[in-house]
Amino acid sequence: MDRSYDHERVEPRAEAVHRIEFSIEWPPWTVAAYLLDGSEPTLVDAGIPGSTGEDELEAGLADHGYAVEDVAHLLVTHPHSDHLGQAPAIADAGATVYAPRPTLDRLRRSEADLEAGVRETAHAVGLPDDRVDAEVERALDSLRRNRRLLSPDDVDVGFDFGGSFVAGEHTVTPLHTPGHQADHAAFAVTLGGDRLLFSGDVLVEPFRAAALNVGLDRGAEDAVSEYYRAYDRLDGRAFDRVHPGHGPVFETYDAVLAASRERLDEMIADVVEAVPAGEAVAPVAVTDARGKRLDPPAALLDTIGALGYLEDAGRVTSEFRDGVRRYRRV
Repeated sequence: MDRSYDHERVEPRAEAVHRIEFSIEWPPWTVAAYLLDGSEPTLVDAGIPGSTGEDELEAGLADHGYAVEDVAHLLVTHPHSDHLGQAPAIADAGATVYAPRPTLDRLRRSEADLEAGVRETAHAVGLPDDRVDAEVERALDSLRRNRRLLSPDDVDVGFDFGGSFVAGEHTVTPLHTPGHQADHAAFAVTLGGDRLLFSGDVLVEPFRAAALNVGLDRGAEDAVSEYYRAYDRLDGRAFDRVHPGHGPVFETYDAVLAASRERLDEMIADVVEAVPAGEAVAPVAVTDARGKRLDPPAALLDTIGALGYLEDAGRVTSEFRDGVRRYRRV
């Protein structure tokens, strides 16, 4: 069950943070980057690829008196194309680029190893051979695209989690918040006494982003457990305002965190209901029983992650037969 809040839309304060929106072709139809004012302007995320993204970046910066070459620092939350799109142009214009160190390792992965991992995993979740081939091609295309948009050799600072770094005049604390993407970083920054969180896709008011994590690859079953770890890491912190990758800027940090956790709980409950107590079935069959589409694979990845979480909790059990993992309810 989705939750909504009666609230007045919160706009970023003009003297500190400017929101730049880019068009995307799926709900909620926009993705946001944020420009932090200062003598060394800092951009969080880089919008979508292509000429539309280029035009929207230039127009968004111009609305606040900036050009691409004025951006001194670019912080990347995670390697999805709607957040990386204009990174090459921003880097070419002279910005210092920051990204999670594990992301750089992931982008350096060999295509042969990725293909082997995806092929093994796609078969194990019950996809037919033609869909296995399609998912391998999807994963390879994604890796190649992300390398074009964020070449590891073009990243100036590969940061680690557990500390802070300085970007211009801003002290930035990256928080490891996996689940939607395995290396996802949310950035905590204090500006003018306000505690801000640039949450990327881990914390969005209108919805919970899918548990894509590593994709359809080895470790896909850990995605939901990783999401809960991200929420646990955010729990107990205090922020005055959150600037997400999708949806409106909001000041109801605790409420949105609680709603996000509830949405994850509800997805798990939906998966439990779809797992039979009798003959064990593959994750593809569980996803189908939930009434969800297999293509694109977001719902399948949610299901795989939920089944892994439920098995760790002792609520389902699995057996591995003929290269396919099948689950039944306990």
